[in-house]
Formats: sequence, C-alpha cells, structure tokens
Amino acid sequence: MRSGVIAQKVGMTRVFTDAGEHVPVTVLRLANCQVVAHRTKDKNGYVALQLGSGSRTPKNLTKAERGHFAVAKVEPKRKLAEFRVEEGELIPVGAEITADHFVVGQFVDVTGTSIGKGFAGGMKRWNFAGLRASHGVSISHRSIGAKGGWITLRDAVKKKLPKDAPKPGKFRLPEAAAAGKAEATPADEGKAADTEGA
Repeated sequence: MRSGVIAQKVGMTRVFTDAGEHVPVTVLRLANCQVVAHRTKDKNGYVALQLGSGSRTPKNLTKAERGHFAVAKVEPKRKLAEFRVEEGELIPVGAEITADHFVVGQFVDVTGTSIGKGFAGGMKRWNFAGLRASHGVSISHRSIGAKGGWITLRDAVKKKLPKDAPKPGKFRLPEAAAAGKAEATPADEGKAADTEGA
C-alpha cells in the first residue's frame, strides 16, 4: 500500500480522443506536496505518512504548529492529510512527492470535501451563473463546483496497481539532503547498489 497525495482543484476542461469525442476532465495542481511526519507502530500504533500541501504564513500558526513544521524542516502547510502505508513504504520526511508518483492510465480513488452553505445557494449568495439549462445537465442546474478545494488521491482500492508504478513512490529529496545526489527513489538506489556489487 503506497502513499497518496494532496492536490488542489484548478478547474475543469476537456480533452479530445482520436475519434473526436470530448471527455470532461478535472485539472488538479500537485505542488509542494511534502512528507511532514511519520506515524510508526511503536509510537502511534499504526504506520502512516503525514503529508502537507499549500503554504501558510508562519505568524498565523500556533507555537505547537510552528514547532511541528520546524522539526520536519519544511515550510508551514495549509492542508495536512495522513495516508496509511506498509512499513517498507515510508518516504523520507521533507521529500516532495511528484506527479509521476502515478502512471498513465492508472485508476485512483479521489476524496474531496465541499463546505455546506446552508439553504443559500451559490447563485443567490455570490451571484454565480449556475450550470447550463440543458445539454447533459440534469437536476443540478444551480449547483456550484469545488474549484480551489483540496482533494486527496491514492491508488484505487478495487483495481490492481500497475507493474510500472514506482515503490514506495516517486519523490524529490530536499535540496540540502540531495546535495551531490541524483533525484532517485529507494528502488532506484537499490538497483544502483546491485550494479555496484556486480
């Protein structure tokens, strides 16, 4: 079981297939998604990675929050999430998970939360235009999107992980730790060690 990632919704667009059909897609931004802490069986009773994404102004944090990010040597994050992983799938604290953590064609499970606005809809409250009156829109003409919202993505539970998916994941080490090292995953480092031993 690999770690997931935290991403931010940018908006919607569409892509065209070779047959000329258009497919609606959600555009996500995966930027500065870093490992903030490890949860271990000895200390916490379970194994997980705590990831953070986005940025916050340090003066708006509590002293405890500032200390938490200082220990990890990462800038304060706006959104935090935990992902359960196997013990051998831990990624170093401070490492930034990159988009090629997932491979082309891979199925993922996506989770997001939209904030309830009570009975005042977005069209009345913020003067939104709403959705189209026809052409594929039914029932939800007055609904609003989750643009700018935070979502989590992880490997699909009900689909097999592709063989070429990197384990424990694809990430970039912080500049200080990576000085003199090429960008690599632990799997790549293992391959290099095998080559050197041959």
